[in-house]
Amino acid sequence: MGREISAPSLFQLGYYWEAKIFLTSVKLDLYTPMGSGPKTAAEIASAVGADPENLERLLDSLVAIGLIHREGIRYANTPVVAEFLVKTSPFYMGELMLLQDEEWEAWGKLEEVVRTGKPPVKGNIFMNRPEVGEKILRVLDRMAKRVAPSLAERIDLSGYKTFLDVGGGAGTFSMAFCKRYPHLQGTLFDLPETLATTQKNIDKEKMTGRIRLVGGNFNLDELPGTFDVVFLSDILHYQTSEENAALFRKLSRAANPGGLIIVKDMFLNEDASNPGWNAIFSIHMMVYSEKGRCFSGSEIRGWLEKAGFHWVTEMERNTVLTAIK
Repeated sequence: MGREISAPSLFQLGYYWEAKIFLTSVKLDLYTPMGSGPKTAAEIASAVGADPENLERLLDSLVAIGLIHREGIRYANTPVVAEFLVKTSPFYMGELMLLQDEEWEAWGKLEEVVRTGKPPVKGNIFMNRPEVGEKILRVLDRMAKRVAPSLAERIDLSGYKTFLDVGGGAGTFSMAFCKRYPHLQGTLFDLPETLATTQKNIDKEKMTGRIRLVGGNFNLDELPGTFDVVFLSDILHYQTSEENAALFRKLSRAANPGGLIIVKDMFLNEDASNPGWNAIFSIHMMVYSEKGRCFSGSEIRGWLEKAGFHWVTEMERNTVLTAIK
């Protein structure tokens, strides 16, 4: 079931107010000064270069939203904000919020896209704006560091020797699996312009001898050999059904008999009456990419089985599937 809707909530849904207040607060970097403890509006204004009176009104609106607390004349971060929006935090996600602020105009074209069925852009952010794509990779790397080690624990790769990460980006999952299984030899395949960022991360983690980097386009180029494990993370929602079906056929050719495929993405619920939050993310892909959308787990299962993978298992609801070649 979706959220319960009332007359007041209808009006709230129609306002952009909270979203713009939040995104502006990230752009002003209001949360970092409070990272060292509660601050007054004047102290925060001095730290970020803002008008104290207007900033106090903005801070009070953030209190009303629930992002921060007010203690007398001082303001303090909530735990979630402290973890994700203070620049000194290892899990800082502010760049992703800033990208959402840049999407303001793209979302303004939603009606046009729905009426015409024509995409508002060509390609996607990684192709069109590599400098922004690099920022996104950094954020995705931090996000993945929270989940990659636990995924590597839950999926047993002790019986496999070689690992291919297709479109592996920053290399976070490759490194997590290779750290968990010291005998595993990794290969990461992604666009050459992405691999510069990947190489920095692998060098930093001293994993150069464990993970080979190969440049190429997984839709156009053949994959570099055959492997015991093939891993695919957050690729499908950038592509069409036809492209994904063809990609799974290619991944099947790259998997050894008895090999394992791991598919991580954002799946729609199987129950069409309750598609889940990923249905909203699918709209984001509609306004910010040429052909992106979310798919249901059953659609992905169908591509896997037609490509020669079987024993499909949902490891994590609407997020991770595994199958055997």
